[in-house]
Amino acid sequence: MEIVGTSLLFGGLIIAALAQLVAAVLAFRLSALQGVLALFVPGYVLLVAKRCGFYWQIVGPWLGGLLAFAVGSVLLS
Repeated sequence: MEIVGTSLLFGGLIIAALAQLVAAVLAFRLSALQGVLALFVPGYVLLVAKRCGFYWQIVGPWLGGLLAFAVGSVLLS
């Protein structure tokens, strides 16, 4: 069970981080200022995603990664 928990923990973290980076790249495609703000201001990436219509394409995998991270944490405790 430890292998499954560790895999879910790190896999969820990687998925959430990749979703955040993809959202920042998409924000950079709009403008450089929006991209920098998306990288450094917490929550700004969600505002940009909501305004530009790619909200659920980013939030879905991000939430899935957080769920996998939480399940992995519970399995390892």
